[in-house]
Amino acid sequence: AGTLKRIDYSLIKASSPGMTLLSSGSVTSTTSQIQITGTQVSDTYEHYRLYLSGKPTDDAPSMNLRYRNSSNDGTISSSGAYSLAVKRLGVTNDQIYSESYNKIELTNRVNSGNAANEGFNLTLDFMSPRSNTVPTVCMWNVTNASTTDNFTYQTGGARRNDGTEVHTGFTIYFSSGDFAEYEYQFYGLQKS
Repeated sequence: AGTLKRIDYSLIKASSPGMTLLSSGSVTSTTSQIQITGTQVSDTYEHYRLYLSGKPTDDAPSMNLRYRNSSNDGTISSSGAYSLAVKRLGVTNDQIYSESYNKIELTNRVNSGNAANEGFNLTLDFMSPRSNTVPTVCMWNVTNASTTDNFTYQTGGARRNDGTEVHTGFTIYFSSGDFAEYEYQFYGLQKS
């Protein structure tokens, strides 16, 4: 028979990097925008993830995002602030790429309808917002149904063209109308 060896558990790390829930919420009445601010985005975390589902009040507005500025008192909306690439998969496949946007269009190719079987589900990674050497990037996947209830899957990525400004979050809003309802969870990825 072999001999049993004792394990020294003090050599094993007690924790490893993971996601921490920073904020969550749900709204069943109209609201104009969702704001993730410096309250949630800090130097404690390197990267973040948002889970969001909901529906617009208007039929088929585009869902947009702008990064919050370093002083946390507004959003970046200057011409050419963002580069954007979006690919649509569904009834017809297409894509767009541009380096001159003043906002990030999360649902650039097909927009969510507001009927009973429409709406959207979104996951969004928000990366390096506190870095002043690496451009802040977001990557997302969104499923939605158009005004004719055609289901579409879109994937995209965008970056802030100025990599020297840190960001304190982002604001999501529709091109017209409001959120009729939404539910979200926002996580920070712990540094290793």
